[in-house]
Amino acid sequence: MNTILKLTLKFTLAVVIIFSAATLISDSVDIQGISTEHLSAEKPWVGADEYQYDPGQTVTPEKTLSSKVNWAILVFVVLMVLVLANAFDISKYTAKITGRETVNQNNVNKWIMLFFMIAGFAAVIWEYQTHGAMILLNDSSSAHGVDYDSMFTITLVLTTIVFFITQALLFYFSFRYAHQDGRKALYYSHNNRLEVVWTFIPAVVLTVLVLRGHQTWKSVVYAEDNYNGKMHSIEVFAYQFGWKARYAGDDGIMGNVDYKFISGKNELGLAYKPEVDSLVVDLKKQIAADEASIKNLNTTILDGLMADFTAAENLRDYKNMESVQKEIDAVKNGDRLDELKASIKRKTKQIERILAIQNDKKLFASTFTSAAMDDIITQEIHLAKDSLVTLNFRSKDIIHSAWLPHFRAQMNVVPGMPTKFTFRPTKSTEEAKKERGEEFEYYLYCNKICGVSHYNMKIKVVVESQEKVNEWLKSQQPAFIKREMAPVAPAIMNDTLKTSTDTIQKMVVR
Repeated sequence: MNTILKLTLKFTLAVVIIFSAATLISDSVDIQGISTEHLSAEKPWVGADEYQYDPGQTVTPEKTLSSKVNWAILVFVVLMVLVLANAFDISKYTAKITGRETVNQNNVNKWIMLFFMIAGFAAVIWEYQTHGAMILLNDSSSAHGVDYDSMFTITLVLTTIVFFITQALLFYFSFRYAHQDGRKALYYSHNNRLEVVWTFIPAVVLTVLVLRGHQTWKSVVYAEDNYNGKMHSIEVFAYQFGWKARYAGDDGIMGNVDYKFISGKNELGLAYKPEVDSLVVDLKKQIAADEASIKNLNTTILDGLMADFTAAENLRDYKNMESVQKEIDAVKNGDRLDELKASIKRKTKQIERILAIQNDKKLFASTFTSAAMDDIITQEIHLAKDSLVTLNFRSKDIIHSAWLPHFRAQMNVVPGMPTKFTFRPTKSTEEAKKERGEEFEYYLYCNKICGVSHYNMKIKVVVESQEKVNEWLKSQQPAFIKREMAPVAPAIMNDTLKTSTDTIQKMVVR
């Protein structure tokens, strides 16, 4: 009895300590009291396009009290679990001392299982009621999105039914067949009929879902083959960290592109002869500058860096000193020399590839056409409602992922591998604004982490009538027509094979 009395006293003391700690924590913890005056009340750039943004509310005494109560309840629940665990340990020790069981652990476990089943089902039902509107997604703005949402809903309903059935059976069996003294468990090794049933039913259901998914994907991939109306094609160009859209000009034909033609002035690499000639000239000037840097690397450049370091040291600008010292070390250990040589090699190879196209008559004729002159490059994507559109994707640098959440469209954008996605918008931006608020806009996002500014890589998408799209396109400036109208050397304007190389050489001499 002395041992039991000691355990009882310890248990009582533990309870007193726990309640005292809970009371002290509830009086001291106030996470709502943190100052929020420094936080901006402006709408954030990303993440608030679809939903109304609440900039935060003033902390009131009532909210502070509510926060304390919530924390006290949480701490109390955690500590009560620990108390119950200790109580079971005390019961176990008591049973060893007295020689008889004070608490039937099997009965406790089976009722706990029943409690968890009821609590779990209640939590699932609450989740569906609270966030069901966000889960079911029955608000697609594209034709194929309706089928997509339907597939998602059917799958969710079926899996929910299976979830409730299997979990109810699992917890019920744990409750119904809890261990009892004198009852022997039945060993049921095999049942062919049961095996067939629980294999056949899931197989049929999954086959139906997969076939439905295949048909839906097929209708998306081959949408162009099954459409009789007017179709539109837009190129979407990805780069760190943004997007550009390209439309065919008045001729209705997209100009050719090549990654070898990409430059600061020709960001999309359009096959426009004067611009490509100018690129070759710039590359040769850059090569000459790199070669001059190599010659002066250990003399003029190093002396200049040493002077910069001394100036920074005199000003005690330690951050600048560290930066300059890295440059000095790169010159001394040869890293800077390797960079310059690699740059020359890279630019030389690019020139060789460009000239290889220009020196091949057939390739030259098929690449350099006049179609690229009037192409329109924009910072927005405008789509015609109820018209089929194909977005052709290209990437300048690394893998991106074009994601149009409201149109249920997503496609990887891979360097060197053109991809596309075809869909038909069915809900204009104005109609979407009426449903989601005046601040709502469609956006095309990057859905693959691509660097430090990935979070802000998006381009606005506008869905409107075909007439408004045409009107908007007329207001945009074509890519190269203005440059062509300006005075240009006759040799550059001549697109023949003979003058191509001569023109480049003459411009280099100048």
